[in-house]
Amino acid sequence: MATYSNPKYSADNYQANRPRYKESLVNTILAYHQRDNPAAGAELAVDVATGTGIFAQQLPPHFAKVIGTDISATMLESARKAERQSIEYVEAPSENLEFLADHSVDVMTVATGAHWFDIEKFVSEAQRVLKPSGTLAIFGYTGFAHFVDYPQCDKIIKEYGLGDDRLGRFWDRGREVLVEGYRNYHAAFARNAWPGIERHIYPNTIEGEPSAELPPILDSEPNIMDFQ
Repeated sequence: MATYSNPKYSADNYQANRPRYKESLVNTILAYHQRDNPAAGAELAVDVATGTGIFAQQLPPHFAKVIGTDISATMLESARKAERQSIEYVEAPSENLEFLADHSVDVMTVATGAHWFDIEKFVSEAQRVLKPSGTLAIFGYTGFAHFVDYPQCDKIIKEYGLGDDRLGRFWDRGREVLVEGYRNYHAAFARNAWPGIERHIYPNTIEGEPSAELPPILDSEPNIMDFQ
């Protein structure tokens, strides 16, 4: 994620113009977390790759303590400026959260950021810090338009936006993991024997994947400022 971690990148523009997530997404995560154990803990939530804290800022009403982590000091500086709640921000890589004790986290979230990680190392570290009854929620949006009435256009815009002979060579490495719906995580979860894995896709724009009866997760559309 060389672009976002570059000190010259405008984190304030990112904070001001990045889409926000619907509260229903938070509720979906909480419902899963408490489904098999209504008394599942709500002491500590950690939002990894928090950026400017956009998703982290939705968590304090539901947890006693919220921590946001990121490798970009510039992003975290913007997060602190926008902060209106008691969130602790820590500069740390997702693969090495050494400030967290073993089995201390109730819920860990990654909002449109897990494609930048070393998958094996992150999955291992998440397993270390999560409580036995803890929940890891990885989610994101590709940023590509979905043409409801003209699905053939989905393929065209993806080919133009990601093709090696088009715009694909300009993306930071890792973007393809997001576009594939984080399916790259499947093998790592299996090797680490993660229980209760659920995967939902909306809309059904990933070839070979089933659609899910879930609503969109965003409250707003990307602004052109996001790409400056």
